[in-house]
Amino acid sequence: MVEPLLEGSAHSSACTLLTSRTHRVLVDSGLSLEERALVKALHARGLEPSDIDLVINTHLHVDHCGNNVMFSRATIFMSRDEWQWETAFYDEVLASSTPERVALRFYPELLSSGLKTRTIRNVARMARLVWDRERLGPEDRFRWLETSSPPSGLEIVQTPGHTPFHISIRVAATPPVIIAGDAILAENSDAKVRTMIPHSRAQFLTTRDA
Repeated sequence: MVEPLLEGSAHSSACTLLTSRTHRVLVDSGLSLEERALVKALHARGLEPSDIDLVINTHLHVDHCGNNVMFSRATIFMSRDEWQWETAFYDEVLASSTPERVALRFYPELLSSGLKTRTIRNVARMARLVWDRERLGPEDRFRWLETSSPPSGLEIVQTPGHTPFHISIRVAATPPVIIAGDAILAENSDAKVRTMIPHSRAQFLTTRDA
């Protein structure tokens, strides 16, 4: 069964519960500020955070992984490449007094995005308040998607563009369901959605079309 726990919003990701006969899986855990709402959504279904067996992160923007630590019993699946790229991004940008310059190494299309320096600095300021590696959970419970497979019935699909190593999950339901993370931001491709610019707009659009 595929069930939205929290709908995505302007500041946090959707959180999706997958239930089979053998596993309860959470895809993306949202922003840390959404912890109480996520617990409430679980309680409404008669569940505790400790009932979740696995967490899968589509990518590691802070609004998609900020509550991993809640799930004390869960194995946490993520891309190793995404982990290395994203933690380097946060470490470098948040340590800099000129984040608009440092971010160019990670988001080469930043200059052409039209974002003002003030906007970038405000985003970096907000990220400093919520980015905490410990919220991603203990590393001894990480399983890298490059070398480990999720349970039967779940297929990892490479969907780069939003970040270089973004993934989506194909659920073998009837009909099949794809949990796309930020690979698809809105049904209308021209919709204005407040989010990070793509790492590569061309790659993002190719992924969306696919």
